[in-house]
Amino acid sequence: MATSRKVVILGVDGADPGYYRKWMDAGLTPNFARLAARGRMGILQSTYPPVTAPAWTSFMTGEQPGSHGIVGFSAPSTGEYARKVVNSGSIESPLLWEIAGDRGADCIVVNVPLTYPLRRMNGVLVAGMLTPDGVGFTWPKEFEAELKLIQPDYQIDLLWQDYQDRGIDLVRDQKEMTRARAELCVKLLESRPWDLFTVVFTGTDRIQHCLHEHVEKIHDESAVRKDTLTAAVRDYFVSLDDWVGDIMKAAGEDTHFIVMSDHGFGRVEQSVYFNRWLADAGFLSLRTGEAKRLQGMKRVLNAVGIRRSTLSAAGRAVGLGAKVDAQVEKLNPFTGGIHWDRTRAYYYPTNGFFVNLQGREMFGTVKPGAEYEQVRDDLIAALEALKDPRTGGRLIPVVRRREELFAGRNMERLPDVFIEFMDQPFDAFLQNYDHPEVFYDPGWMNGTHRRNGLYIGAGPELAEGAEVEDLEIFDIAPNVLHLLGQSIPEHMDGRLRQDLFAEPARRDPQYEPVLDSMDRREGITSEEEKELEERLKGLGYL
Repeated sequence: MATSRKVVILGVDGADPGYYRKWMDAGLTPNFARLAARGRMGILQSTYPPVTAPAWTSFMTGEQPGSHGIVGFSAPSTGEYARKVVNSGSIESPLLWEIAGDRGADCIVVNVPLTYPLRRMNGVLVAGMLTPDGVGFTWPKEFEAELKLIQPDYQIDLLWQDYQDRGIDLVRDQKEMTRARAELCVKLLESRPWDLFTVVFTGTDRIQHCLHEHVEKIHDESAVRKDTLTAAVRDYFVSLDDWVGDIMKAAGEDTHFIVMSDHGFGRVEQSVYFNRWLADAGFLSLRTGEAKRLQGMKRVLNAVGIRRSTLSAAGRAVGLGAKVDAQVEKLNPFTGGIHWDRTRAYYYPTNGFFVNLQGREMFGTVKPGAEYEQVRDDLIAALEALKDPRTGGRLIPVVRRREELFAGRNMERLPDVFIEFMDQPFDAFLQNYDHPEVFYDPGWMNGTHRRNGLYIGAGPELAEGAEVEDLEIFDIAPNVLHLLGQSIPEHMDGRLRQDLFAEPARRDPQYEPVLDSMDRREGITSEEEKELEERLKGLGYL
């Protein structure tokens, strides 16, 4: 289905609208500025929480977390406290390019997180973040050989935690990775048919996590002159803008461009161990020293090839599945270090708290109904009373029951209470409780996510002028489909925003039911899951 309504989506992970405005004004990012001048710019609200996994899933599906059920990089299995890394198989709904492709659009997708395992689509896909090493990472699989020929130095990701105190090396390697990705995009745009082209650049996020104090200063000429690392960080963002210019040229002036980020960025001064706080506040009871002992046991079992899944399978084979599963669950270092019979709630990254509910959790203690609501009330009151250790003021601006933030078919998969730090310089990515203090120095990580992401839209059928307001990340998919001249699936939570379109292009939307994509989904192996857990630790998320 060749169409004149071509769309390029440029995902810039962690791009912050406040910073980009400064950089445009300083002349550092002329291609981003050119798009903004030709169209409209504004804030793109991320998900609650503003984290890569739920945010990019909301972009891909047009759904909020209450519908797609993903709020972090890992999710609890039914009845278990242990978490499993999420992947494309965790996403029930069809994705934007799957919907467009099923209707005949030629689609190219490069480096969008959570696109492994590979799912059937019409076009070419290069998987992104959370793809294990040594596996096929393209759809169709035959394209991988071509990719290695046309871009032999292509990489999916780099772990910024591996570069501690080597900032110059990190920026250099992220720049090379970004260059290779941009060059691949140009080659694909020029050589393959496409109607919808989507790419995500992730180096922007990685650099901001650990070099945020330099990102804050790259518009300041005196700061750049005084510090070689600040100069290197500026060079990275200036180079990315140059490569965006190359992509714009390859796509053509008549193309519609949407620049978007999954969240913004700000500084972080302290991290919070909320399970430690829950223990101190009486919501959670610890088995002193048990977590450390179980960590050692886990290393021994892994060394001899014994996994939790192996033990569970053996239990099911002899008809003792539930009993064995309960004992295996206690071997998990997180689960085994807690007295669950004395625990009312536990923290679940990112920014969520589960009530230890009977009938849902394996060792649940809290009865559904009035007791459940009382625990939530008590937890909310305690969180709202929690003080900022720097100022003595309120620490957490947003504390909500899940139903106050979300709706949808997968509400039951979400934590019972959510928090959001907003612009406070804190984060809470880790589930640990074996730390003596609630607040701790995050070390090399000095930048963290903010809910305000970046949106720029420009093209023949997109409006120019006023600042875009009240746009959410799950609004992108239905508006892109409308831009392509396609109907909008009825299940999407995103809204059609007629104000994003130029007056002559504002047409009545068409809606239709779309079948789910269960036949497209595949899981990952236990070995792949273990590797991805290690990778998430290397990115500071576990």
